[in-house]
Amino acid sequence: MANRFPDRVQMYYEKLEQIGKKREAVLVWALFAALVFGVVTVTGTLTSGFHLVDDWEFAQYVDWMTLDGYSLWDCMRESVGFDMTLRFRPLYYINRVLMTYVFGINLTAMSVVKAAEIVVALAALYYCARQMECRMIHAALFALTVMVGYQSAVWWKLGPQESYDMMMFSVGFYFLLKWLSTDQRRYACVSVGALFLMSLYKEPFILLLPFVGLYVLYDGMKGKRVTIPRLWEVVRRRFWYLLTIGIIFAVEIFLILFVVGTNNYSYVGLDESVTLDQYVQVWRNAAGNNLKWYVRFGVLMGLILLTYWEHVKRLGWEILLTAAIMLPQCVSYSKTALEERYILPWALGYAFFFVIAGCRFRPLSGKRRIAYMLCLLLMLAAHGRVTLREAQYFTYRGESIKRMLNATLDLVQGTDKKVLSCFAPNAEGNKTMYHWFRIHGYDEVFYWEEDENKINRSYGPREDEQADFADIDVIVMYNKEDRHWCYEPSLDLTDFTEKKCGTITMYVRNAKTTS
Repeated sequence: MANRFPDRVQMYYEKLEQIGKKREAVLVWALFAALVFGVVTVTGTLTSGFHLVDDWEFAQYVDWMTLDGYSLWDCMRESVGFDMTLRFRPLYYINRVLMTYVFGINLTAMSVVKAAEIVVALAALYYCARQMECRMIHAALFALTVMVGYQSAVWWKLGPQESYDMMMFSVGFYFLLKWLSTDQRRYACVSVGALFLMSLYKEPFILLLPFVGLYVLYDGMKGKRVTIPRLWEVVRRRFWYLLTIGIIFAVEIFLILFVVGTNNYSYVGLDESVTLDQYVQVWRNAAGNNLKWYVRFGVLMGLILLTYWEHVKRLGWEILLTAAIMLPQCVSYSKTALEERYILPWALGYAFFFVIAGCRFRPLSGKRRIAYMLCLLLMLAAHGRVTLREAQYFTYRGESIKRMLNATLDLVQGTDKKVLSCFAPNAEGNKTMYHWFRIHGYDEVFYWEEDENKINRSYGPREDEQADFADIDVIVMYNKEDRHWCYEPSLDLTDFTEKKCGTITMYVRNAKTTS
């Protein structure tokens, strides 16, 4: 009976492969849409509101365009211009300003757009795997292995750039594969366009362009012995595509190194002040935390493949392509290691080897193939649990902030009461408070500076104005349930009543009594 199990699995595989392309498309898009929108709807991330992180910028742009009289062009120029002094992400800020122009601070609408990007990314990754001759099951596993896990934070967080970039990469790579299989130039043009847009959104994704060029060579050399004349023939036939990708890569790296500068990439490269032991410890922590399921199941799957050592030695191209994705990401994040959204696009290389190359590895059969597939499924199940847990925390945190903002506004709107925001050193939390209350008609928010033990405005035309603690009526701060919590402000709260709002705590001054 046990011997018949692989045969039954194979039979189901064959039946699934026989469905038509239209039915397959409906099934794939419906599956991924149901998965993504199901998670963000059921867990509540879709309507969770502000989170005192990158989404403060949406409130800032509304503030600029409604209260400060900025035009759309002024807002884009200011945002892109400032970011270009720090990073190379021009398209990211153009997109954020346009989103705000269309939706205002309707974060639910923006969350729907974000979820739609993930659906497109998953579907395009699936079709990339299909173009690389994977079965439907393996193609779905490939897409989910890349996008499900700690990195699923990009499904709902509105700050990270990885959702858009994974969408553009997967679309660009899919059309590259279409061009390589059909030789129709229009596919190559679409591919270059999508990859160019990807490269303008976040710098680590620029490092995928060498992989793209290497894959073009790999496709041309499949089944052939590698020699210089044969390599040159592949380059000659696909010269204009390789040249275009190479120029985009070279120009953008030049701009980062010599125009923008690298001083603001604190996570990149080697640093003399960081010891080897510190590098090792950071990566050891990552391997036991956000990367743990990739590491644990990767070891098991690697051992299974190594039982076919003579055949594994022939996977030179696949190993080289995997390294072309994963190693640059590891170098980029060498000082901080990979966590949460930064796992993308590293996970793409992992899935390329263990799902694409592994599932197409012909010697893998029998019980070892069953064990290998079981590893992939168990890893996906573990990452699915992580995804749900992280989504639930995100919602809880957002609902906490929403309650705090609304309750504070109810207390102070139309009065001269003063609010003290104690979210530093998270400046984004304080900036959210500043812009959110301004666009709701209230401008008496002050900020606590723990190191200097003082209260001032910090932002806007009255940023140097200070206040006495005796004049503060409402205080807001993190509590230990919030992952941004790092200390208790040294304030005397004996004359305040505590009001807990989930991960945020409010302190409201008690009514003064007259003798």
